[in-house]
Amino acid sequence: MHRSPCIVSINRKPLIMRAQDLKGIFPALPTPLKSDGTPDLDALGELIERNLAAGATGLVPMGGTGEFTALSPEIRIAVVRHTVEVAKGAVPVVPGVLSTGFADAVDIGNAFRSVGADGIMLVTPFYVVPSQKGVIDYFHAYRAAVDAPLVYYDIPARTGLVSKPETIAALADDGTIIGMKVCNTDTHYFNCLADTLDGRIALMSGDDMMYAVHVMHGANGGVLASAPMLPAYWVRIHNTLAQGNFAEGIALHRKLLPIFRALFNEVNPGPLKTMITRLGHPMGPVSLPLASPGMETLALIDTAVDIVSRESLA
Repeated sequence: MHRSPCIVSINRKPLIMRAQDLKGIFPALPTPLKSDGTPDLDALGELIERNLAAGATGLVPMGGTGEFTALSPEIRIAVVRHTVEVAKGAVPVVPGVLSTGFADAVDIGNAFRSVGADGIMLVTPFYVVPSQKGVIDYFHAYRAAVDAPLVYYDIPARTGLVSKPETIAALADDGTIIGMKVCNTDTHYFNCLADTLDGRIALMSGDDMMYAVHVMHGANGGVLASAPMLPAYWVRIHNTLAQGNFAEGIALHRKLLPIFRALFNEVNPGPLKTMITRLGHPMGPVSLPLASPGMETLALIDTAVDIVSRESLA
């Protein structure tokens, strides 16, 4: 018999999110864990406060970086609730929903909404990969079942689905979505997407390594895995690019290349948690099936941490 997790609602009205609220740096937050696998809410609160102080314009708990698929519904809800409590309405809180099935996605989306989430970042269906019409139907049904602004989460490397620009346009035109997190690394695809949408929704880069290119082609900001570790530096990169200073922005972005080599040598958030911990902010372990970084990655992390410290990037 299915039992829904106990949910304690927060007495705070969510922000009324619109497309224009999706801009700047939205750190994809890792979930600090204790050795017994329970969430370290104190460490999470400190991480959130540090990112807000650095100028983050939104927060994305859960999602892939937050280990959504590995954590229980109770932990997911506790993390989102605490994120909302610490943010205190200063910026939108848009948790990621990465459920494989529609019913589970609806249950957890409504739970996130009940504890104060301002919107939902919903991944396209995976394992059972739908047609483009199937994706449209899925998002229509989800929006009818969950009363929350939706950000379309496109990550074809994980889902096996490439979302056609026309599919996104259909969901934008009927008001189903207000934005899209774009993890497709094909620059031509992003350019076509931006051209097709023509500003009707917000485009948020979801790829740290492609960020400068995405902003130059029209991205409004980014949901980035390395941003919670280096929030002030990422805000500087974004502001520089958004002001049209592309040469300077690219130069700033290139300083992160050794950090990217370390972070993405293995599946995140293992490397990210290890790096943040080494920079003085313990994040705890990752959950199965993830594992601690191997020796090759640890060597890259050593180099990256030295650069972060030497260049004062954190």
